[in-house]
Amino acid sequence: FTCEDSWHETRSEVSKVTVAILLRRCETILEKFLTDENSIGEHPLPSVRIEETVYVLQELARLSIHSDAAAVLQLPPSIIEILKKNNNIRRAHLYVLFPSFCELVVSREVKVRELVQVLLRLIATDLGLQRSR
Repeated sequence: FTCEDSWHETRSEVSKVTVAILLRRCETILEKFLTDENSIGEHPLPSVRIEETVYVLQELARLSIHSDAAAVLQLPPSIIEILKKNNNIRRAHLYVLFPSFCELVVSREVKVRELVQVLLRLIATDLGLQRSR
């Protein structure tokens, strides 16, 4: 999503369905990474698993969703209210995956940890919790 002016009703309806599917797929990929990392022990993960997870995390950080799509996400009303108030509803998808991010923050893979930290900072900023310097 990039522009309110070009948002048609059909596009809105499609996005409402596809955002839920997309987030479920992302959640599955993140869960699979966690499972593999925990079960494989000290052995390295397959590079394809790492690359897939890194790609998902990068794209989640870049993704911007329309407010219509955000409205169908299963988020507490208080979170939706804060996001609307701060004009950050376009990143509501990050809150659906927040529990997975919390699990990934201790990953052995440096790139995964760094990307999760970026996502958690985005969430903190959206909630008005950024550090004062």
